[in-house]
Parts: sequence; C-alpha cells; structure tokens
Amino acid sequence: MKEKYALLDTDFISKTHLVRKDDQDRLIDRITKMPGYRFFCHEQIRTELRRHNIAGSPNWLDAKISSGVVSCITDSEIFDELRDIYADSAAAVYANMLKNGCEAYRRAYFEDNFKRLQNLNYAEISKDEFLEELSKDCDEIGAGNNLGELKSYVLLQMLAVKFGEQIYVFCSDDRNARNGIVSLGGARCISVLSSFMRLSIDAHMTREEAQPYIDSYLKDNLSKNQTTFRVYDASKEMRFCKVPCEQVFDEIYAGKFELLQNGNLRYKSIK
Repeated sequence: MKEKYALLDTDFISKTHLVRKDDQDRLIDRITKMPGYRFFCHEQIRTELRRHNIAGSPNWLDAKISSGVVSCITDSEIFDELRDIYADSAAAVYANMLKNGCEAYRRAYFEDNFKRLQNLNYAEISKDEFLEELSKDCDEIGAGNNLGELKSYVLLQMLAVKFGEQIYVFCSDDRNARNGIVSLGGARCISVLSSFMRLSIDAHMTREEAQPYIDSYLKDNLSKNQTTFRVYDASKEMRFCKVPCEQVFDEIYAGKFELLQNGNLRYKSIK
C-alpha cells in the first residue's frame, strides 16, 4: 500500500475530538488509525489548541505526538529539511513557501505582515538568524490571525517536495481555506463531513460502525441550528444545494457522492 501523507489542522482536530462514540473513542481516533496514513501537524497547531483548550483536545494531541501517531514539525525542522534539499537556498525557499501560503490565504498578507523577512539577505543569513526574524514577525502578527494555517501551508509544501506525493489535509470547513490549500501543489482536502467517506473507503468503516459518530456529529450540528449540508449537484455548473444532514449520510453510504479535491461532496452523474 502506498503511504499517504496527511496534515491535521486546529479546526479539524477540535471538531472531530468532540464527535465521539464515548470518551475513549472519538472520531479523530478512528481517523488517525486509518491504515496507510502518516499524520503531521505544525507546532503552531499545538500552540493554538492549547490556547483554545477545547474539551481536552490539546491533551489528545500531546498524547498522539508522544506515542508517534502524529509527527509535530517545527520551523527549525522545516528549515533543516529544506537545507538538505536546497543547501544554502533554504532560507529563500522557506520565505517563498511562506509567501505562497500567504497568497493562498489573502493577497498581500506576506508583504503587509512579514516585514523583517522581506528585508533579509537570504544568501548570507544563518538558520538561527532567519528563525529569530521569522519569530519576531509572527509575534507581531499575534494570536488569532491564522498563523497555524499559514505555517501548515509551509509544511504542506515542504512535505510535497520531500516525498513527491500528493498530501492530504484534514482541515477546516471554511471553503476559502480549502480552496487555498488546493492552490498549493494540488493537495487534497478532507473536511469533517467528507472524513466519513474516507473512513468508509480507507478503513472499510461500515454504516453501522459509523452510526454512533454520525449521531454525535448531527447532535452537535443541531445544537448550532445546522440542519443541512451544502453539496454540489451533478450538473456541469456544479451548483451548491442544501440537503438535510441525515439524507447526506444516507447517500454517502449508498455511494451517491464523489469526493472532490477541495473536500466537498458532489452527486455522481446518472449515466
């Protein structure tokens, strides 16, 4: 089986940690047990989970990192990997990957927020100096400004270069965020909803096995007054349509959807 490389983001971990069969068996546990996947996250994701501290999810991630289920990668380790590949150009490559990630997030974000990095002489700067200036820029950006997302974008690009394989990103339900991920080297996004489809395909999880997690997810959505999911229709125009949540799950297990690169579900065309 060809190994799949997968990133976990803050939003995905916190949401799937709440979806559970019981306290010891959560949806995120089933996902990280899927055969053939190697899971990664950036250190910034760990920091953000601790800051938000949603229902024990930081402790869950710490335990998975300690046990080796999830590899937590720092900026320093990314720099080392890039130096192994690009030698003295590592700083310039990291900065370019960060700029690509910023552009995927919001136009001119890099120019507006990473002032120190833009003024560096990448040909002469040391690793420690580069990381220090990067850290100062990040400190000024501050909490709550999508640093986890941006650092994950850099990690995504590094993994794609290192392994030469498509990367899977288990990520936010935010449509713009997922479209940004797709724009960076063709990664495949997996949302909370579409993770049920991946579990069915990759872990052969049956509807019966999935039902406790489905019930938990629907209950959580209902508490937020969400009664429908947005999926694409089968037309060439790929129009969004709102479908009752329970019906979507019925149709997932009836094989009526295909999973798109951006993590959305689309009805299969009837031939």
